[in-house]
Amino acid sequence: MHSLYRKSKNILIEYYRNLKLFSRNARLYLTASFLIGLTFAAYMLLLNLYLREQGASESFIGSVLSAGAVGMMIISIPAAFILRRIKLKRILLGSTIVYAASILFLIWIPVSKLLIVISFFAGLSMTFYRVAAAPFFMRNSTLKERTYVFSSSFAVGLMASVLGSVLFGWMVTALADSVGGMVNAFRWTFVVAVGLGLTALIPFALITPTDPGTEDKKAVFSKALLKQRYRLYIKLSLPYFIVGTGAGLIIPFLNIYFRDRFHQPTDKIGLFFTAVHATMIIGIMAGPVLAKRMGMVKTLVSTQLLSIPFMVVLAYTVSLPLAVGAFLLRGVLMNLGQPIGTNFGMEMVGESEHALVNALLMFAWTSSWMVSTAVGGHLIEKYGYTLPLMITAGLYLLSSILYYIFFGKSEVKTDVGYKVEVANR
Repeated sequence: MHSLYRKSKNILIEYYRNLKLFSRNARLYLTASFLIGLTFAAYMLLLNLYLREQGASESFIGSVLSAGAVGMMIISIPAAFILRRIKLKRILLGSTIVYAASILFLIWIPVSKLLIVISFFAGLSMTFYRVAAAPFFMRNSTLKERTYVFSSSFAVGLMASVLGSVLFGWMVTALADSVGGMVNAFRWTFVVAVGLGLTALIPFALITPTDPGTEDKKAVFSKALLKQRYRLYIKLSLPYFIVGTGAGLIIPFLNIYFRDRFHQPTDKIGLFFTAVHATMIIGIMAGPVLAKRMGMVKTLVSTQLLSIPFMVVLAYTVSLPLAVGAFLLRGVLMNLGQPIGTNFGMEMVGESEHALVNALLMFAWTSSWMVSTAVGGHLIEKYGYTLPLMITAGLYLLSSILYYIFFGKSEVKTDVGYKVEVANR
């Protein structure tokens, strides 16, 4: 018992020391990420519930969500080029405003195909902020605390999701009687969420990046580089594509899953998402500790494999407590490795390739999500939730196997943890 206490204390001390190493720019970006995350939490939790409240079908909801992924996919690689030409601060400020405006249009315009177009522009605007993040953190951190910065980035987003799920799930229910029904309650809740997200403009405005001509002058996007490195880029991107395909089939519909299969109200669903995000924060913050002891690849693969049985439970159970438990554990395990995977991808390439590789990873994820979200809506409408959940479990298994085959020997153990072998790049 004393040994466990001492180990836990040492881990917390190590965490605190690494958090103190975060640069001012990294702290500002993380603050803005939290604030934007509040708006994104409302989008993820409430948009499809709002559309269902107005009678939209699962297939139409899938099309709306898929359109956002289309926007992200189309702009992800061009965004890497644009980030070289325009000052980062201007991009972050502009994309935040456009994203906020897009969300407001989504909830105030009547349900129609126009929502698909607006969702597309919401995806476009969100992409710049995400493409910029990994290269930004690589430039504004050192090797010592870098894994902690990436994990903190994901954890901050999840903290926003926890707060947003509680606040906005409760707000919809609380406002319904006073604003003339559930539809208006959803709308005014989104207004509050967007207002909170717009405060991210303040920390973004305070960031002091170097001029893009200086910070990205070594960036290379040549045909020669692509020809030389395309095998590595494919290996890094393919597991992301497969996981994204599986995730798109079911993850956007898990709130409707609890509503349809277990007849749960919006505020209860909000609590489920609050709980899963809270446990995911613990898992993600444990990621750097596990990566230091096991290596980034083994941590990512093992946690992803361990999540698969819980997908199977979600597919077949008719017990609400069992479904909630599986939902929590699946969320922790699948998301623990996400920041580690991004960090690993950045370590596998040179600094001049960071923006391109991060964009390729986003492209792989969003292109698969784009297709599978639309397909998932149709599958659920026709067959229910079991089939897409089982397909997702199979795709997670395939992704894990490929990731280990590609990169299982890419790290070597040192006295201070695992390090990516330069020779294997």
